[in-house]
Amino acid sequence: MDFPWDDLLTVETSVAAVVAAVAGIFRGFTGFGSSLIMAPVYAVMYGPVAAVGTVLTLEVAVSVDSVTRVVRIIPWRTMIPVWTAAWIAVPFGTWILLIADAEVMRRAISAIVALLALLLMAGWRYRGPHRPIPNLCVGALSGALNSSTSLGGPPLILYMLMGPDPPASVRAAMIANVFVVSVPTVVILLWNGTLDSLALWRIAVVFPFFLFATYVGNRVFRASGERTYRRASAWLLLVVAVGAFVVE
Repeated sequence: MDFPWDDLLTVETSVAAVVAAVAGIFRGFTGFGSSLIMAPVYAVMYGPVAAVGTVLTLEVAVSVDSVTRVVRIIPWRTMIPVWTAAWIAVPFGTWILLIADAEVMRRAISAIVALLALLLMAGWRYRGPHRPIPNLCVGALSGALNSSTSLGGPPLILYMLMGPDPPASVRAAMIANVFVVSVPTVVILLWNGTLDSLALWRIAVVFPFFLFATYVGNRVFRASGERTYRRASAWLLLVVAVGAFVVE
């Protein structure tokens, strides 16, 4: 398979690499957020379907390394029921998508996420443990929202950030969550041909920038404190929520 020089040596590829680098820094620091940064830009350049495939494949590729680094501190007792409930709720979210006004739902959820992010920035915390019933409820909500509005991540992120877990465990949970959620989708996209040879070459070109930037973000995380981590994560969620609310 020859390298498609004419298709990849372009201004668009340079922009894609820069965006991936910026997203990688946030990914390395917070454990999430890179797809929220890359997807809107890539959708404009490559179309929404190719953008989703590109972003998720980059996430999976970098997560192979990231998950192995944090696997020992992932709060498994919290995340296993969350992931189980999320997968079960996906068909329900798809049904909601078919019968509800997706635009109204997107804006309503964005407003809620923005409000919760402001509470987090103000220092509000839930001091009790993450119990099984709330875990299942948050997982179901996340799965349903992901398949109905693509905004399934923020509720889980806020749930973890507002809980009693230390930042390292929260970040590990978010890294693992991206991996668990993204792998099945990437497999399907490869199987049905959505990720063609050009898309795979594009991913190969952009990935080193994304990977290096995650290392930079990791170093920033290790040098920061708990308050810095929670406030930076809250700001990222707030910006995403406001962006999702106002963008048509």
